[in-house]
Amino acid sequence: MRSHIRMATVVLSLGLVVAACSDAEEAPADAAPTSEGQQSTAETTDAETDAEDHGAHGAHGGEDHDAAAAAAASGPVSAAVLGTSTGSYGPLDEGLGSATNTLVVEGTVTLVKDENGTQISTNVTGLTSGATHPAHLHDGSCTEFGGHYMHDHAGQPEPPNEIWLSSSNDPAGPLEPSQTGSALGSGGAEWVPRETPLSMMIHDSEFPGLPIACADFAAYDGPVTLVLEGTVDGVDAIEYSLDGGEWLAYEGPVEIADAGSHTVAYAPAGEHDDAPEITFTVAG
Repeated sequence: MRSHIRMATVVLSLGLVVAACSDAEEAPADAAPTSEGQQSTAETTDAETDAEDHGAHGAHGGEDHDAAAAAAASGPVSAAVLGTSTGSYGPLDEGLGSATNTLVVEGTVTLVKDENGTQISTNVTGLTSGATHPAHLHDGSCTEFGGHYMHDHAGQPEPPNEIWLSSSNDPAGPLEPSQTGSALGSGGAEWVPRETPLSMMIHDSEFPGLPIACADFAAYDGPVTLVLEGTVDGVDAIEYSLDGGEWLAYEGPVEIADAGSHTVAYAPAGEHDDAPEITFTVAG
């Protein structure tokens, strides 16, 4: 009788450990936890299972740094900044990534936002030869990051609602290093990210897949283009204010070339109270 009790206790403890890892990190598709009122994993669709597999990386970090930008984007006027931003990979601060990582990951990643959407490409070295490394666009910086950047917060945690870097034609594929540990990868979407801090994270090839390198998109490499658009009926005219200056009529895309940090407030004409703002930096 006692042996049966001991066995039940061991099984229960092991189950709790597995469930905790599954909540925080990437778990195998057949090990996803279930709760009352949900179907079992065996009954989920392929899309749901894939989202569980990869979406777990979104748990690295806590605060949703994109929440304010998403709220502003739901207003009567939307704002987008088009331009190019390049980041360089480096290790994460202690406590933010894998504590056991010994890889020295280097390279660059370039984000291009234009009228056709978003394209991201990378050239990276120092990865594990023969392994695969997931890489995703995250909201927040490398020191204060949230989960994956999701263009539609109510959408699926996978492409095309997210951008992942892939070494193949599969937009949901990982980076695939060569024998020397170098990899090329790219990903894109038909949408332009909201103006919020963004970073690219590369994850460990082994479970639990913690981040091993990160690159900030901290500034635009050169001049940018501000695009404003009414999103609801009745917005006949739009006005904007650059860096606290006078309100101007928006008559089409505006180029901003001066180096430094910039803030743009925007609103339907004459409705300046509590106007949303976006902030960005142009490199010098």
